[in-house]
Amino acid sequence: MMKAKQSHIQRVSVLLMIFVSGVVSFAVENQILSMSPSSATQGEMGVTVTFTLDTDSPPAPPAEVMPDSVTIGGISGASIVHDSQYVVVAEFDISSDEVVGLKDVTVSFSIPEGDMLNFTLTDGFEVIVGADMPPVIVSQPSSKTVQPDSTVVFSVTASGTAPLSYQWQKDGMDVDQANDASLTLVEVNDGSQGDYQCVVTNDFGTATSDSASLTVSNKQLFPIVDTAQIQCYDDNAAIAAPAEGAAYYGQDAQFDGYQPSYTLTNGGLTVTDNVTGLMWTQTADINGDGAINVGDKLSYTEAMVYADSTLNVGAGYAGYTDWRLPTIKELYSLMDFRGEDPSSETSDDTSGLVPFIDTNYFGFGHGDTSANERIIDAQWASSTLYVSTTMDGNETMFGLNLADGRIKGYPTNNKVYYVYFVRGNTGYGVNNFVDNSDGTISDKATGLMWSQDDSQSGLNWQQALAWVQTKNTEVYLGYSDWRLPNVKELQSIVDYTRSPETTSSAAIDPIFTASAITNEASEVDYPCCWSSTTHVSSSAVSSGDSGAYVAFGKALGYWLDIWQDVHGAGAQRSDPKSGDPDDWPTGHGPQGDAIRIYNYVRLVRDIQCGEPGFVSGLDGDLNADCYVDMLDVSKLSQDWIRGYGIADLMKIAENWLTCNHPDGFCTD
Repeated sequence: MMKAKQSHIQRVSVLLMIFVSGVVSFAVENQILSMSPSSATQGEMGVTVTFTLDTDSPPAPPAEVMPDSVTIGGISGASIVHDSQYVVVAEFDISSDEVVGLKDVTVSFSIPEGDMLNFTLTDGFEVIVGADMPPVIVSQPSSKTVQPDSTVVFSVTASGTAPLSYQWQKDGMDVDQANDASLTLVEVNDGSQGDYQCVVTNDFGTATSDSASLTVSNKQLFPIVDTAQIQCYDDNAAIAAPAEGAAYYGQDAQFDGYQPSYTLTNGGLTVTDNVTGLMWTQTADINGDGAINVGDKLSYTEAMVYADSTLNVGAGYAGYTDWRLPTIKELYSLMDFRGEDPSSETSDDTSGLVPFIDTNYFGFGHGDTSANERIIDAQWASSTLYVSTTMDGNETMFGLNLADGRIKGYPTNNKVYYVYFVRGNTGYGVNNFVDNSDGTISDKATGLMWSQDDSQSGLNWQQALAWVQTKNTEVYLGYSDWRLPNVKELQSIVDYTRSPETTSSAAIDPIFTASAITNEASEVDYPCCWSSTTHVSSSAVSSGDSGAYVAFGKALGYWLDIWQDVHGAGAQRSDPKSGDPDDWPTGHGPQGDAIRIYNYVRLVRDIQCGEPGFVSGLDGDLNADCYVDMLDVSKLSQDWIRGYGIADLMKIAENWLTCNHPDGFCTD
């Protein structure tokens, strides 16, 4: 049913100057006053809908000017009539598998300035379940790759005449007591592997979902690709690597993780990440004209459907039909902090600029200055939506700017983005936290151990590095090899299903504790945390004066003369490493990003053999002590019922017989 008509004052159209990472785009928004009818049933064809547009300035174009589009949700109208300036009539076919529920409605016109005039009504039209409709699978279960002992949830969404009944199957056989729209598997093991599907039934028919595979792997599924930063910095510029105990010791460049490693595959159409196991489309040149520019950009809606509508059709792109728009964690794995932020550049010449991605393997384009974009308008879309809103209530997607080196929340409408698509390793980006009950949290997916608490106070960048050294001297929580996490490690523990506005929590799993702060808007909020990574500028004067941080609370900015969440909890931005926050009373940059300088710290270290949460990469090492020996044979015999079997015995035997360890056992 149509929502109640808003007050005239609320409906007064305004010209929204939407600054998205410094780009000004104009979208004129008016309201649809009413429509008739305001609902239709699934399967109803040729539904004629009359839309009455408001008369506020700017008014609708004259009657002879046809709308560019009339849409109900994702359904496009046809046979459009515009006989009266304020009345538009369009015809719609509501398919039998259309998702039931309320739909946003939009009537769009081009206006002389080259922009769009949109008449909208949120949740203005309702699709109702059709009578005597058999079940239709609306959303399919997705395949999963997880570690042993993980919890896995498969789910479907179905429409059709109620009541609907559900029966999950594994490898074609019914699963006992699995009669809901979702199937939860707890403490999965080798025996849990297989293909899962759901059969949905009502009085008028049956529908069976696609099969989704479950793979259980005793490997690290979420290895963090190193930032590739090799240069050390002080508060302003590059310096020689500091010695342990000296100022600025313990920064990103002084620790090596999994170094970036790529291979061009499928004749150069794809790039395989040898660390993560993910395969990527090589270029953002989706129109194939040899140039990466504004003509290749997609809206968020277009990006979400592009893989299935284009790449996964027929034999599939490069022979694969499982391409997807990446999550923000998958996309961030490509971030390369050898890049230099060109925000201070005044020239449009990009020839000497260094982007935040390895261009030896990936096709990259800066913003298209010929289309009035700035050179830093190189935002890539992800599939990760912010669970709250930004910039005065906009639905928001987390995107990655590979020109200036940041994650920010961007609007899902009125902006377009570059895209890479990904396939493989569906477990990438999924944490597997274990509370060690000693103040530490292990992530079996990444191989990292974290302090459960943060620093509980703000520190500038140099103080943060020094605080870590102090904690190591104290053998904090029993360990003396803590470090300030690099920014990609830090982003790995963001929980993008949480936000202060939506869940009244920090954007981190509640297994952690997060200090509460009062933010610039005088709200209860949660702090940003420093990384050890310098956010390098292309400026020759102050190339190293900023450090990268991750916002676990609101990423505030001074926008439209008030402090508000402009980039979302989970954004990665940068702050000056030192100075006085009071020097930035209205923030910095186009969205007035809050400058705090005194950010919090959460410690990290690598999990070693035999420590809580360690995952061995050695086949047959069932007890994760980095050896294949009689202890593994013992564990196999004790836990046989939990899924270990002949395959595990063969792995033990193979490694035992072929290794060169002096004791006759293999080591990792």
